[in-house]
Amino acid sequence: MHAAPSLLECQRRFMAALYAPEEPGQVEAIVGNGLEPAARLRIYRHSCEAIHTGALRTTYPAVLALVGEAFFDQCASGYRRVHASPSGNLQAFGGHFADYLETLPELRTLPYLPDVARLEWLRQQAILAGDAEALPNAVFERALAVSESTFMLHPSVQRLASPHAILTIFQYAMAPGEEGLQLPDTGENVLLWREDGEVAMTTLDAASFACIETIAHGHTLAVANAAACAIDPAFDLRACIGSLVQRGLIVRPTSSPGTKESKPCQ
Repeated sequence: MHAAPSLLECQRRFMAALYAPEEPGQVEAIVGNGLEPAARLRIYRHSCEAIHTGALRTTYPAVLALVGEAFFDQCASGYRRVHASPSGNLQAFGGHFADYLETLPELRTLPYLPDVARLEWLRQQAILAGDAEALPNAVFERALAVSESTFMLHPSVQRLASPHAILTIFQYAMAPGEEGLQLPDTGENVLLWREDGEVAMTTLDAASFACIETIAHGHTLAVANAAACAIDPAFDLRACIGSLVQRGLIVRPTSSPGTKESKPCQ
């Protein structure tokens, strides 16, 4: 006589069956209540898959538009089997979708697609991020004169550098034009942030992106300026940081003792 499985074992087998059609699940522990236990399990499985696919469609509308519904749903089905949702909150469910797309041989002809997915994931992070009080302009001016100052970016600010024209591709996928997709010869560095409850995006030149990326990692103005000047000797630190301040994307400066005056590129 076999011992009855534990509740934990039943739950594990039930979850496995939700994610893998070939898993029979603990059907003997399911009360049919008018339906065959296996049929009731199929209902749960289909409902679970539909919910997860819907969540991915919501997060990745550009990827969906680029590959079509049938292939997207196939990708979603494969993804959920590799990356099961860790909780009932589906906002984090698609976090590995871009990496999963990189593993699919069928997408080797679309090398830009994973980075488009990464851009879409950052859009979700931007909209869900917390808020913070913008830095007053007077405080910015004082901090800008001190090379050891550091700045904190608004929580919604996200950044993505890609060898592909990801913002151009995203915009075309969401609103195709009659003239077709005109891609630039180079990749794009994209800055994202939340503005008036929506996600705003823009491309940056390499020097400005390097400056903002360096600041985002907690380095001083001097280090950020040096990183940008190494790319473009004519880089204007004030203009770059000032544009962030005007948008309310700099929220707090700090300074270290023994500060030195910040200098432009030499």
